[in-house]
Amino acid sequence: MTSRIFEWHPAKLLQAKECSPDFALLVLNQPLKNSNDLRRLWNNASLRVAADGGANRLHDLSSFRAKFVNFPLLIRRSLLWCPSTTSSNPTLQSNLQAIVGDLDSLAPSVKDFYCSQPTPTQVIHDPGQQSTDFGKAIEWIRQKHPEGLDIVALGGLGGRVDQGLSQLHHLYVFQPGPDYSKGCIYLLSGSSLTFLLKTGKHRIQVREDGEDGVFGKYVGIIPLQEPSFISTKGLRWDVSNWETKMGGQLSTSNHVQPDAKIVEVETTSDVLFTIALRRFDGEDDGRAE
Repeated sequence: MTSRIFEWHPAKLLQAKECSPDFALLVLNQPLKNSNDLRRLWNNASLRVAADGGANRLHDLSSFRAKFVNFPLLIRRSLLWCPSTTSSNPTLQSNLQAIVGDLDSLAPSVKDFYCSQPTPTQVIHDPGQQSTDFGKAIEWIRQKHPEGLDIVALGGLGGRVDQGLSQLHHLYVFQPGPDYSKGCIYLLSGSSLTFLLKTGKHRIQVREDGEDGVFGKYVGIIPLQEPSFISTKGLRWDVSNWETKMGGQLSTSNHVQPDAKIVEVETTSDVLFTIALRRFDGEDDGRAE
């Protein structure tokens, strides 16, 4: 297998702001829960964009509508600790910077609401029929940040099956080439985080030092585009040079080892990596075995 190595720290997306990397938060037109994860992502994002009807979903959350500017940040106990890298906290700025799409789903009242904010939201109408609103929003973000910026798409993999498959398809389409030169794209649903592993070796930090866990134990490695041979370390059922393909063998509902901080995956072709989010207070953990 190839010696190319990629390092991942996805848990930092949901840590305190000073520990989080720069990323754009992209709200899709899928049901949203008014969760601490959403509030943390909103606070951490350097750019906030809604794909057409995603603005409706955001507006429907009463706390985001009533406290749209400088809302209080609710802290989840699993994410409290993070070493401070600055002596002062930056001013929270909660604006939605842009709504992008063909705008066939955007409610007029929602458009008026965001456009009437002290810093009005930019509304970009793209009537093209050869791309989804998700794709149009990614293209707009990439144009704004040609140097590359990670994107967290919120609401991914919910709703209709065809929409879910389309979202997974976008991970391949908008991350071409052998690396992530334009930035990584993550799909965050209510129960899992999913991202694309390029051909090569990947070291995925599933537990960061000083915090008691963003992720649950369930992991899947899915060769959606083409067959692949994979090797893993850090999972309950590790494999070595194991062929995986749709219609053949799949690694789903695997478990991260309890003492593992890093999961290693080496793959001969691009594959999807999905890991469950840790649930608290009786929330559904997304278990399906």
